[in-house]
Amino acid sequence: MAVALSASALVLAATAAAVTPSDPLATHPAYATLNLPGAWDITTGSPEVVIAVIDSGVDPAHPELAGSVHPGYDFVDRDDDAAPVDAHGTGVAAVAAAHADNGIGGVGACFGCSILPLQVVGADGIALNVHIAEAIDYAVDHGAAVVNISLIGPNSPPELERAITRARAAGVVVVAAAGNDGRDEPRYPAATPGAISVGASTYDGRRASFSNWGMWVKFAAPECAPIAVLGGGSGVGCGTSMSSPLVAGIVALMRTQAPYATPGEIEASLARASRLVSNTRYGLPDAAAALRDLGAPAPQLRPTILGVAAVGHELEAFSGLWAGSGVDVAYRWERCSTACTAIAGASNRKYTPVAADGGRRLRAVATAASIGATASPRTKAVQIPPRMLRRPEILGQPTIGARLTATLGEWKGTSLRLTVGWFRCKPPCERVGTGRSYRVRKADRGYRLLAAVVASNGIQSTTGLSLPTRTVR
Repeated sequence: MAVALSASALVLAATAAAVTPSDPLATHPAYATLNLPGAWDITTGSPEVVIAVIDSGVDPAHPELAGSVHPGYDFVDRDDDAAPVDAHGTGVAAVAAAHADNGIGGVGACFGCSILPLQVVGADGIALNVHIAEAIDYAVDHGAAVVNISLIGPNSPPELERAITRARAAGVVVVAAAGNDGRDEPRYPAATPGAISVGASTYDGRRASFSNWGMWVKFAAPECAPIAVLGGGSGVGCGTSMSSPLVAGIVALMRTQAPYATPGEIEASLARASRLVSNTRYGLPDAAAALRDLGAPAPQLRPTILGVAAVGHELEAFSGLWAGSGVDVAYRWERCSTACTAIAGASNRKYTPVAADGGRRLRAVATAASIGATASPRTKAVQIPPRMLRRPEILGQPTIGARLTATLGEWKGTSLRLTVGWFRCKPPCERVGTGRSYRVRKADRGYRLLAAVVASNGIQSTTGLSLPTRTVR
């Protein structure tokens, strides 16, 4: 599933007249606390604005969601069946996008939007960070506008940070729950740079006692909200797991109105439209005020490059515009010294540097017919991973008391750091020294010695081994 929607369709969705929901729980105080009724008078969302729910799976047949759930993916079982393993994901999805005026439960914050279910929670109730990171990448690559993650963990591995950075570069907003421990220790992915973290508040604007807190928590939203429950019913759920999709729904309303806005612009408008909640950075957002503050920014290309600038390592360029904005972007990669020149055949969004790029800086030029061309910032100088051209050698005679010297061999690569280690082997081998020279000891009798040179440059490490000496006598 990929979203392709013209900007004009989004504008029409944003200006359509809103209908006051008639659902039994549509008067729940969570909605008024966020001034969602005022926002719905501006826009109720669009089915083409997709909220990815990274969770325990979603029931696509539930009356609150039926017809608005896209085919998803299960990252635990590695298949296309994102059926729920528990009720959590279905409840979260309903908070974000439950249907209005269907006579059941409440409504989603963006009840005109749709859901992409991405299952990362296994039957044991555990979600792995690597699966969450993969799900974020999947959401970005399949056109989601907003990602909601109502899952909490104690740490943020590099792959999770990379996925959120990638999402933001692609114009996709990641919203995540802060957790329910009532503590100030950061929880992830909410505290990951680039995510919009959400704690819980009371309806009168105070921090909910169970909510995690601290300046790493950017926003707060009501502690309880109407949800869908498995079996076709509805109810009310509490916790930051429900606070987060309320804000994700507001972000989806903002994306409907402003398809070209950057995640930074959306977050800044939310912040300006928030009233302070203790121990959060910005507080409780007013959805209608955030929409008015954001307006509808004109499309602007803000290309960036992500990845390691090294030969053989793939780089990826992003325009900064959400994939569903309807803007077709073309890319051209350039190799730069003082000036930049186009690289023949490098016209895809991704590019893998080759040997000719070594020591040069790269940039990507993004072009859109209605906007023009904009160049990304240049990468760092492209590094060449170390490669051994001639192996190290040991000079000297392997006799007790003699001093042996290791040559470094010959290497190709950029910014190389070379270190030497000494080993004695029968086999197996054990490390016995470091440095360019080594004095043979009595303990080496009966062993053969070899020198190992490690060449590294922060991109890769490669080890070159000398031939072993004759046996020490």
